[in-house]
Amino acid sequence: MAENPKVRVALIGGGTIAPLHAEYLMSSPTCELVAIVDPYPPGCALAATLSLPHFESVASLLNSLQKPPEAYVICVPSSLHVSIATNVIHQTQPMALLIEKPFCTDSKSGAELLALASEKGCKILVGHHRRFHPSLSTTRSAIQDGKIGNITAISGMWTAKKDEIYFASASWRATRSAGGGPIWTNFVHDIDALHFLTGAKVTCVWAISTTSRRKHAGVAADDIVEEGAAIMTQFSNGVVGTFLVSDNVASPYGWEAATGDNPLYPKAEPPVDIYRILGTKGTIVVPENTLWTYDPETADKYNQETGWKSPISRIKLPVAEGIPFQNQAEHLARVVRDLEDPLCSAEDGLAAVSVCEAIATALKAKDGLPVPISHASRN
Repeated sequence: MAENPKVRVALIGGGTIAPLHAEYLMSSPTCELVAIVDPYPPGCALAATLSLPHFESVASLLNSLQKPPEAYVICVPSSLHVSIATNVIHQTQPMALLIEKPFCTDSKSGAELLALASEKGCKILVGHHRRFHPSLSTTRSAIQDGKIGNITAISGMWTAKKDEIYFASASWRATRSAGGGPIWTNFVHDIDALHFLTGAKVTCVWAISTTSRRKHAGVAADDIVEEGAAIMTQFSNGVVGTFLVSDNVASPYGWEAATGDNPLYPKAEPPVDIYRILGTKGTIVVPENTLWTYDPETADKYNQETGWKSPISRIKLPVAEGIPFQNQAEHLARVVRDLEDPLCSAEDGLAAVSVCEAIATALKAKDGLPVPISHASRN
């Protein structure tokens, strides 16, 4: 029996994350990157570098290629995700879309896109690539296997220092309404990772802003992005969490520096950790994947109850090899071939967006009061 041909994929957008998608689609044994669609110079330059066909629109792509793509990867500015994805679904009737995070910049439009995709039979995957990182997979398995007992709390950080070039090269990054700022751009990944690890959704947040020091000329005062926040969360299963976010501090305590999974950002040496998942039987630190737990045999030896007076053991959990973006590309192919369901679905992406919206509401209110979140209508 002949093997399935490679899944034909087109990349829409040529910005910061596009070269990474292109690299792993090009090296994929199951996907074939057939074109890049982008009316702007970065997309044209990327296509030329990779010797791929370049088109300024999806319509021109369809008019030129004899065999249309089966799937599209959408990596355009966040505020354009919904409009581009909607147009692609109407024009091409794709089998699947991989949409970069955040899935959308408002829940209403995201829910409408989800409904359209469902109606047209298009599967949506959201680009929360951390779900494909071996460290997160190992942690999730350990939690599901009961190694830390019942989860009680989570603490974490996403901190870094973005330079002026980051904002100067794309004006939308300085505006909250366009999806800029560390909550929408960075912490949205952490939200999804915590949903993935706990198996529950955040249902309430408390948040206060860090001090703002940057100036963004031409941006309305009420639309300038936050520089960070101290956040408390409550999950549907009772787990609570604390998180510190800032993109204007010199710090390695963020996913990119901790893992080195994105070559644009150097890995911190020695390695650092960013999540601590605390349970009744143990604690796991991520991405080091160290399990701290009491050894009942040691406690018995000293005739002690297992607990704070008995020695605690440090166990290194084995982590498989794997590149998240490559794993995500292979998963896209399997979703197109109906071999798997999306690991990060549109519903998952929308849930993370809802949390971002609640945090933005809390930061704007500046009163420290809780902001509830409802996911019931989308589960």
